[in-house]
Amino acid sequence: MIELLFSSVMRGLSREVAAQSRPDSQLETGGCKAGNRLCSSLALAARNTHLAMNCDICCTEPSFCRDCSCVLCCKSIASSYSFIKCEAPVSEGYICGHVAHMDCALRSYLAGTVGGSIGLDAEYHCRRCDMRTDLVSHVARLLKTCESVDSRDDIEKILGVGICILRGSRKASAKKLLNQLELAMTKLKSGTAVEDIWKAEVDTSALPAGSFHGKDALEVTNPQTTLDVHIISNQGSESQRLDDEIDKVLQALRKSQVSEYKIAEERLYAQKSHLLTLYKQLEEGRSQLSRGLSSASTSALLDAIVNTSDRIRQEVKKLRDMEKVAKGFGKTPKGILKEHFTLEVED
Repeated sequence: MIELLFSSVMRGLSREVAAQSRPDSQLETGGCKAGNRLCSSLALAARNTHLAMNCDICCTEPSFCRDCSCVLCCKSIASSYSFIKCEAPVSEGYICGHVAHMDCALRSYLAGTVGGSIGLDAEYHCRRCDMRTDLVSHVARLLKTCESVDSRDDIEKILGVGICILRGSRKASAKKLLNQLELAMTKLKSGTAVEDIWKAEVDTSALPAGSFHGKDALEVTNPQTTLDVHIISNQGSESQRLDDEIDKVLQALRKSQVSEYKIAEERLYAQKSHLLTLYKQLEEGRSQLSRGLSSASTSALLDAIVNTSDRIRQEVKKLRDMEKVAKGFGKTPKGILKEHFTLEVED
């Protein structure tokens, strides 16, 4: 879902990047190695507050520029909101300094919220230095940039980037910021004037009783606009409420799965121990039989061996039935859950 959404968001940037990445034969020595006219390396050196670390891997390539070549795809980036620069400190006074397309980072599961072993939560993982950067503050800067942009198309692209980065995060700050982005996006798509998108909503619940009468009455010049803003404002709070609700469901699901796993683990290993005990009894019986006992003792021993063998077959069959929980308790026959795991399942 993130990949599809971000593809549409970033589609408009590809033409801009291509135009900026044309080689320039007149670039001076020491300029951008990738030939990018808008590369930050062409700016005054005084603007650089931190020195970048020495890099003898990607930066040794003749057409790779640390300041504008994506560390993931090696193509030039636009000097805009389409990339992330890793400013993680790698040694005293030095930062990583490598950049990456945000699109590439999201597609490579190196940005945003990613589960599994990498475990990102609204973060960026730099492939070059293996350091992480919190993206909440990065998106906050994008939102601030939006407030000074006049183009509705550019605002939509920037908001889309921020939404893709924050969606799915469990951080409270990320959720709050995501609500602001989604509210702004809703206003934008509903036709709200650009200068009105960033205006704070009025919380009427905090107004004293009677404020809508007499000299304290609020002047409403456009009832339809007021209604639209009220609906949009509710959507932001509804998004937060739904996020909290889904989080609680997922946490409950995780707890139930952990509980089911513990039950299955306990019962399966108990069955294994029982089987090993029977196998031990069978071996002892066979060992005694090989010693040459009296006919009466031999007959009794044979009966015991046969009985133990039958029990082993029954317990092996029971274990095979119990192993069906591998599909999950929900897909395991109710009879097996009741008989072997002492679980009552309602119809």
